[in-house]
Amino acid sequence: PAAIQLHAERLSVRPVTGPIVIPHTSLGMCDNFTIPHKHHTVGVAGADMILYANIFSTSGPTAWAIPCVRLGDGRPVVAAVNFDPKQVAVTSRNVRVATHELGHALGFGREVFLMLHMISEVPNVRGMPKVSVISTPKTKAMARQYHNCPTLEGIELEDEGGSGTALSHWKKRNMRDEMMTSDVGVGLYSALTLAAFEDMGFYVANHSAAEMLWWGNNSGCGLLEKKCLTDGITEYPHLFCSQFDVYDFCTYDHLSLGFCDLMRHEEALPQEYWYFADPRLGGDDFYMSRCPHVKEYSNGGCTNGDPSVMPGSVVGPNSRCVKGQDLQFDDKYIGDVCVDTRCGDGTVSVRFLDDDAWHECQEGETVTPPSGPWRGSIVCPQYADVCTAFPNISSHPIPVVDPPLADDPTSAEGAEGDEGEVPRKRPRRL
Repeated sequence: PAAIQLHAERLSVRPVTGPIVIPHTSLGMCDNFTIPHKHHTVGVAGADMILYANIFSTSGPTAWAIPCVRLGDGRPVVAAVNFDPKQVAVTSRNVRVATHELGHALGFGREVFLMLHMISEVPNVRGMPKVSVISTPKTKAMARQYHNCPTLEGIELEDEGGSGTALSHWKKRNMRDEMMTSDVGVGLYSALTLAAFEDMGFYVANHSAAEMLWWGNNSGCGLLEKKCLTDGITEYPHLFCSQFDVYDFCTYDHLSLGFCDLMRHEEALPQEYWYFADPRLGGDDFYMSRCPHVKEYSNGGCTNGDPSVMPGSVVGPNSRCVKGQDLQFDDKYIGDVCVDTRCGDGTVSVRFLDDDAWHECQEGETVTPPSGPWRGSIVCPQYADVCTAFPNISSHPIPVVDPPLADDPTSAEGAEGDEGEVPRKRPRRL
């Protein structure tokens, strides 16, 4: 219900005249679901879409969804959705996974994109011969506005993964944590996805309910057209990293401590992913085009992490991550750190662990913690980076009544779902 509500608050559709009657044949994956006999005869009245959901155990994706029946104009009205009970816990984060899958059920995917001629190809991008983009009018306009790139031809689609991933998701490298990327992450329902739904011609979007996406916002054309690093140097240090995992780093959204996923691969990466003199160096995530970036620790969240493995950090609802300069706590270099924050009138104040005083923190300036266990300083962040309200995307369980369980194996060949849709993180250890 929570995932359905996220769509219902943002998308409107012209009501179907009369009941939706389910045909007996040509149902694709819906043939593997139990459909009440009345749905084939009397039909379902007063519905905009019918979802057949189950919790089959699978050896592949955490979840998948696929349309089964369309109206004459191509709008999906019947769809199948499945979740693997072994991989999906009942959490706020997995509500976003469900929202992602319902997005596929509503038509966000390769088959509908091709049917509606929404995909174009752009040549010579970041060392690749071509990339595929959604280039329809509202999507292109929203992408140009979001990225501050007036020449952008559209939003790039994922080119990695199998048939259920490529061309059915936004490119994660360009739009990390957006709801319709292949690895859902935070799963923000942005104006970019709303624009794509509107361009299908089936839906009217409520853009006032769009959630703010930060990755790549106002980046300019360079983020999309150039490689993330050249000779180990990036123009976007708040998004990409180039250091091996030595100290803790802030994630780009300042909500967690993490580690740079840079690694030396066993073989040379494809030439379009050469970002260092050593062609084996690159990030761990192929959905990120091997661009090294900071991944959060599973227990390193500033708001909900484990303080015992976060030396010097304050953990609490208003805590945010800030960059350290030669920062030490208890005579140990710690890198970056979570501090308590207070926002008001465009000014950020911070409070350190074992310190009751608030310190005004002007953007770009440094603040030195009080003596005692501290050495070094922090760099003050931008106001907007730490004083923005974020949706509740927690990996902690939420209460449910009679959580469903099942173990009925099936296959989802061709359905839109991905191995990475529940984020894989490693814990922080001292």
